Order: sequence, then structure tokens, then C-alpha cells
Amino acid sequence: MSNIKISGFYDEVSGDLKTQLETIKAYGESYLCPRKVNGKNIADFTLEEFQKDVKPMLDEYGVKFSSIGSPIGKIGLYDDEKYAAQCKKLAELVKICKLMDCKYIRMFSFRGLSGDYEKDFPQVVKRIRGFLEIVKESDVILLHENEKKIWADTPERVLRLYNEINDPQFQLCFDASNYVQCGVDVPSAYNALKDVTVYYHIKDCSKDKVEVPVGMGIGDYKNMIKDLVSRGYDGFMTLEPHTGKYADHKKSFHYFGWLLFGVTIEHMNKWRKIFHQIDEAKGLSHTQPVSRRQMMDWQYYGLKEMIEEAEKEA
Repeated sequence: MSNIKISGFYDEVSGDLKTQLETIKAYGESYLCPRKVNGKNIADFTLEEFQKDVKPMLDEYGVKFSSIGSPIGKIGLYDDEKYAAQCKKLAELVKICKLMDCKYIRMFSFRGLSGDYEKDFPQVVKRIRGFLEIVKESDVILLHENEKKIWADTPERVLRLYNEINDPQFQLCFDASNYVQCGVDVPSAYNALKDVTVYYHIKDCSKDKVEVPVGMGIGDYKNMIKDLVSRGYDGFMTLEPHTGKYADHKKSFHYFGWLLFGVTIEHMNKWRKIFHQIDEAKGLSHTQPVSRRQMMDWQYYGLKEMIEEAEKEA
């Protein structure tokens, strides 16, 4: 039997920490993956600032960190100045991680690529090993997330990077929606990486590459969760709906999408189609407002149901 723990990027409900924590407790959960805290990126806190401005409220609500949703590695591969700045931020995040008894810091394998993956690979490895030097005296693990427009955006490159780094403090996070965004078949990616993946983000995506509530897209989460439960997975699943545009703008986009966002008619029709599909699935009118909290509710209870169904079948 699995022991899946649900966490989330609750800044997708609100940037206000108190609201995030109240949402977590309303679900009966205890874990947060911090990204924006009171409007400030988690990587911009020093340990002292975190102890003063954040930790007391976390303690009050009894909330822990599943991982730290940092932007480490989401910079240009050849930008020395930004890399040096991120090394300093990472050093502070390690301190925060240890204070919170947290195991993971999320990271990426760089943007600003040359267009030649082979040429860039040695630099990617060098930069990541530089990050690993910062965490090596701790028990903290750098958790690589696959994302579009970074070096390791496909399962083949993710696996190559993982094998090349070959360090227990460098592990993998699997994001099905990000693979869809890259035109990758999710079941194939999962089968290629499931034996070396330690963490999962829950963000679904339609075949049109538009994020949708979990279970409505082609992220194959139902089958993935069923397999993970049967394999005894005992790690985290972090909610990351990425449907803020739907929650914030669906009514106005229905009428004025191309004017508001400066998109083409093709893109306007794509978004409008997906928004209407979500409305119909949830029994809403096309102009009925939806809050970010309601959006997160769909994600949380959808995931919870999938886990419970998989456990019944196990």
C-alpha cells in the first residue's frame, strides 16, 4: 500500500501565506511547497528573514514543507552573473530547508540555450555540479523538474542528465503537463522514468497544450497513480493546477480574449474551446465566475479521488 502525501503550490490560491495555510488545513493536509510567500519568491528570503516573517505562522498552523519550489536553474545557461546570484540564494535555501526539516529543493536545467543540445550539455553538467557543491554538506536533495525550454525537457535528456550527474543528492520530479507541452507521450515518459523518479507534480494538460483540471487532460494521471499505488510509492504529490488564466479571466476571455491578450484568432479559439470544456465538465455557464480556490478544490479532490480509487483496487 502506498503512503502518498499531498502538498501544493498554494500560492495559486493566493500569495498571502495565511490564506495558503488556511486552505491546507481546510483540506486536512499538512504540507506546503512554497514558491511565492506574501508576494515574495521563497528564494529571495534569507534565513533570518524566513525565521522572522514566515516560520512562526507555519508553526502556528502546523504546516511543513514537502519541497521548496525554488527557481534555481531557471536562468540563462551562460549567464555567469545570474548563476553566481543563484548560488548565494541556494545557500540560504539550504539553511531554510534544514530549519524546516525538508528534504528537497526544486530546480531546473537552465534556459538560454545555444540551440545545440550536445554543445550545451557539458555546461549544464558543470553548473549543476556547482549547485551540488553547495548542498553536499547537508542532506538536502536537488529535485530536477522537467519543463519546456530547458535542457532536460524530454525523458531522454532527463535520463541522460540524471545518469551523467550520478549523485544521490540529484533526483527527479515528474511533471506530466510539462511533457505534454513538449509534445512527449506521457505514458512513455512515465515508463522510462518511474524507477528513478522520487516526486510528482499534479498538473494536467489537454492535447491542445492548455492546462486543465486533473483528469481532464492527457496527463494519464489515473493510470500513473494506479501504478504508483501498486508499487508502494510513499512520496509527495504536489498540486499545481496552472489554470489561473481560466479562473481569473474566463468570462472576459469568452467575449474579448483576442483583445485582452493580444493572441491570434487561432489561439483565442483554442483557449475558448478548452474553457468551455471545463465549464461543461463542471456544470458551469460560460460567464459564471470561478475563484482560484475553487480551481484548487477541483485539483485537490480530483487527486484525492484518484488515490482512493487506486488504493481500493490495489
